[in-house]
Amino acid sequence: LRNNYSNTRLAVVREISANALDANAEAGVDRPIEIKLPTSMNPTFVVRDFGGGLSQENVFGLYSKYGKSTKRASNNYIGAFGIGKFAPLSYGDNFTCVSFHGGMKTSYNVFVDENDDTKITKLFEEPSNEPTGLSIEVAVSDDDREEFRKVAQKFFRFFSDEDMPKFLGVEEDFIQTPEKLLSSKSDDWFFIEDKGNHYYSRSHYYSHVLMGRVAYPLDPSAINVENFVSNEESRRIIKTLLNDGNFYFRVPLGSVRLHHSRESLEYNKATQKEICSILFKVSKEIQTIAKEKLADSEDL
Repeated sequence: LRNNYSNTRLAVVREISANALDANAEAGVDRPIEIKLPTSMNPTFVVRDFGGGLSQENVFGLYSKYGKSTKRASNNYIGAFGIGKFAPLSYGDNFTCVSFHGGMKTSYNVFVDENDDTKITKLFEEPSNEPTGLSIEVAVSDDDREEFRKVAQKFFRFFSDEDMPKFLGVEEDFIQTPEKLLSSKSDDWFFIEDKGNHYYSRSHYYSHVLMGRVAYPLDPSAINVENFVSNEESRRIIKTLLNDGNFYFRVPLGSVRLHHSRESLEYNKATQKEICSILFKVSKEIQTIAKEKLADSEDL
């Protein structure tokens, strides 16, 4: 599982932040999660949520186990596999988990030992009047400080104001939402102005599905459009959309299946059918918009 991610920096940002957002949602708190990016003075990536925190029993019980999750039965949360909490171990050999729970602040070191086993050890405990929650702290190498910054900027750019984290120690316009060239009236799909600098894939850059605030790259070759769309013109448009790197569309949480790494989708029949069904509607909307724009034009 330490080799579970092709982009370990992105995995750290995505998985820790997603779990923090879920913790806030589970606790019903409105306060945004807080994120500190690594600097030369403090080369650590830190994500702080304001959920219920964890007791020592839960740290060594629920938290310490791969595959353990309280969110499997619900589509209201981003995570469900119980694996993402260990994403920092794909980047380095250890990270720190600080729990604010029951009036105590307890720090734990999560690490990989010489036998390649994942271990947790308690570092210290002290009384605290800080809000409950977890703080996950990952040491970042000097060479990666700027890369973590870039990854965070791109990862959070489609988050709503409601879900946007509070970034500590960065400029006010740290997260810049890309300009939308064309979008549906409900903003369920859109094309953006983007000049590149993509970090999701080492090869060709395809369209993305947005689910649970997170953008996942699509693999057009894994979607058999012919099996689900009979109209030839719609098939052509759908295939064009799937191959367009500037095209994004939203799906409800849980409507498509994710690979356990959450880096990409698993293209089972239900996932392919859902994507084709959504894009079939998009193709019709695009044709309608095109006709309206042509009707309003005075020349070709």
